[in-house]
Amino acid sequence: MKRRLGTVLAILLCIIVTAVSVYADDGKSQNPDYATDYYMIVQSAQGGADIYDEADPKGIKLNEGQIPNGTAIHVLGEKDGTDGKKWAYTQYHGMNGYIPMDDLDPASRADAVNEEYRTFGGKDVDFEVKIQGNGGNVPVYNGPGEKFDEVSGADGIADGTSVHISQYMRGEDGTNWGKTDTDGVTQGWLNLDRDTDYVNENVSGDAPEAAGTSGNVPAAADIVTPTPEATPTPKTTPTPEATPTEEATPTPEATPTEEATPTPEETEKPASTEDKESDDKQSQKTSGKNVKADSGMKNPVIWISGIGIIVIIILLIYFLKKKK
Repeated sequence: MKRRLGTVLAILLCIIVTAVSVYADDGKSQNPDYATDYYMIVQSAQGGADIYDEADPKGIKLNEGQIPNGTAIHVLGEKDGTDGKKWAYTQYHGMNGYIPMDDLDPASRADAVNEEYRTFGGKDVDFEVKIQGNGGNVPVYNGPGEKFDEVSGADGIADGTSVHISQYMRGEDGTNWGKTDTDGVTQGWLNLDRDTDYVNENVSGDAPEAAGTSGNVPAAADIVTPTPEATPTPKTTPTPEATPTEEATPTPEATPTEEATPTPEETEKPASTEDKESDDKQSQKTSGKNVKADSGMKNPVIWISGIGIIVIIILLIYFLKKKK
């Protein structure tokens, strides 16, 4: 009886293990064949690359638009695709997925940083920021993005520290990044939108424009406003208004243009609401894809294992009762 019971249990366990392994090998999980840690640059003849939920050209695309050429990719793993080619496992805008290796070129981390700096319009600047870490240190990264990882062996920069920014770049995801070169602090890239505040007027001419691209940092607008105050000086020269006395009559003819201007203002309001609605739909669509990819990969394994366990419990109860 015991031998028979052991045989039945062994058979059931083999069935469960086989089903789980077949499910994983069938390309239904996001687990790469092996883990890696290196960088590549998107370089495709199509002008960009797509990221899929699986290493399969027929899989679900996780991105709305192509990842542009020149974007650095942190390759976290590799996998043989259903097309017989290598695929790179990575994270892009919070989504884990696969990119065909054919659309990527190898690069060192330094080359990847330089390529993104060039591709997305990085520039040399001269201004200072104050660290805002809510009482703690803020992380410093090896490049303009969290995908470049934090500087190893560093504890970040303490809250309240003022640091000088020598390079600026707005990342592909719209986040503003600045590189610090202040002596005595960790050298690297800071997330300007999240971890700093613009506090010093010691800025170059292009720095306010760069910082002003982000709508998330109110203090940046304070730096930009002084420049309009300097421009009103032409308004103090009303002498040109005195000379056109002879042409005073044509000026009323130019005034009707003011009646035409209200129409763009009315059309701009619906356009902005439409943009917001489209952005909401796109974000909902992307999040929906993530939920679909995540939920679809785990449930079958759980169900198969659960059913097997229930069957084993039922058989154990049956044989124990029969033995009595």
